[in-house]
Amino acid sequence: MSGEGAVNVQVQKARRLHDADVVYLYDSSFEGFLCCVFESFAQHEIPFAVWTPQQETSTLYPVKDIPTDHAKAQRVFASFGRKLGPETEYLVSRDFLSGREDKELLLIRFLHLAFALGPGTVKRTGHPDVAPLYEMKKSLDWEVDKFQGFVRFEEHDGMLGAVIHPKNYILPLLRPHFCGRFPEENFMIYDAVHQAVLLQEDHKAQLLELAAPLELPPPSEREQQFQALWKQFYQTLEIKARHNEKCRMTHCPKRFWADMVEMKDEF
Repeated sequence: MSGEGAVNVQVQKARRLHDADVVYLYDSSFEGFLCCVFESFAQHEIPFAVWTPQQETSTLYPVKDIPTDHAKAQRVFASFGRKLGPETEYLVSRDFLSGREDKELLLIRFLHLAFALGPGTVKRTGHPDVAPLYEMKKSLDWEVDKFQGFVRFEEHDGMLGAVIHPKNYILPLLRPHFCGRFPEENFMIYDAVHQAVLLQEDHKAQLLELAAPLELPPPSEREQQFQALWKQFYQTLEIKARHNEKCRMTHCPKRFWADMVEMKDEF
């Protein structure tokens, strides 16, 4: 083998994808995650873990700080649609909203597989690196469907306000539903788990990330009267002889009850 050929073989081996004993640390934004993807492909490595500042803890592995670079993020995202197709672009973007702690690592593993095999990879639902993406999507879709029906608003000084405690960051997915349902209303939905607010005011909607927990004021006397009427309606509507607690918790899991006016007393 010639010297040049030996060098090429060594370079190929050095650039082979491998599991690396390193932890990526990024700012938790989607652009920041795309920069983690860029770094993973540039180094041909799968990190041991991908952390945000909220997850950061002591570790024996070296921690690599991944700065958010808008140009790199745009470059990576553009490649999703161009090389992998809109279905993959949609699935990766949606699954980033998942509440799973290892979502970033799962997405990076999938993307390495997808870029190696092509656009059809997203349809290989039985593959161990593809199946978790559909599990995350299923969890997101389930929560979105439930919260579209279980969000309870209170009136506060002319604005409707609601508090939710979802496992996933679903406010961006709830936005089209509630903005379309209440186009003339000023309202806010506070996600107490992810410290974020969906705010619509004067026909303009925006998502806000909060630095500290938000404390809504207590409901007014008029609002309390309406809540009492709603509880009375809920209790009167039930056929006591056909009460089925297991069925009720199947259709409305207990973790939603604390934020529902008609269920708070039973939580």
